[in-house]
Amino acid sequence: MKVEIQDICFGYAPGKLILEHLDYISAEQNISILAGVNGCGKSTLLKIMAGILTPHSGEVLLDGVPLKKIPARRRAQFLAYLPQNPVIPESFTVRELLDCSRYARGTSKKSDRAAVIRALEDTGIAHLADRQLSRLSGGEKQRAFLAFALAGESELLLLDEPFSALDPAAFRELFSLLVTLKTNRRFSVIMVLHDINRALRYGDRIIGLKNGRISFDLPSFEAGAAVPALYDLPDEAVFSTAAGEKFFL
Repeated sequence: MKVEIQDICFGYAPGKLILEHLDYISAEQNISILAGVNGCGKSTLLKIMAGILTPHSGEVLLDGVPLKKIPARRRAQFLAYLPQNPVIPESFTVRELLDCSRYARGTSKKSDRAAVIRALEDTGIAHLADRQLSRLSGGEKQRAFLAFALAGESELLLLDEPFSALDPAAFRELFSLLVTLKTNRRFSVIMVLHDINRALRYGDRIIGLKNGRISFDLPSFEAGAAVPALYDLPDEAVFSTAAGEKFFL
């Protein structure tokens, strides 16, 4: 599943564009990370890709088909969008949350159950299936939301800061899981991640967003050199290791 953005413009206030004549073509079966300063439009761009926001001008295509011509329920079969702070009734159990992701599929109950069980097992939370969301820790809840995105069996996952509540060890574990699942299930991921050091270490590609446009779209091993200009970082904020890796503060 490939998403293509052609010359889109968008702003929340009249005369003030956040995204301006932006073009982008996603990489298939990659984890691509949207990076840039706060307020540059990363989450907004993700919502436009998901069809939640409509650009003032330009076009969004899914495998060559205009997004606006794909009914919402059918669109949900192809892509899953996970916002930074999902609004879900806290009385829901994890299983009930995942059941919701199957609505767009219109498949048999047997297929739905199998997909939910697979997502629970893949994310390591099968033992939490009947626990209410209100009784989960922050990390457990983020695993549940990732399982929700996976249970829909979409070809493209759009994730907005999906691991923000995780400690370093849990982050590494869950991101490594996402990398494995991307390969095994053959889906693509576009996510917002504010920690540029983690983005460079774990992502396949980095998409730099600046001044309303894509500043660069590079493999992570090449993107480090472009990061200082993306964030307007002073020289003293850039550190290099003996292995040539760059870290940014």
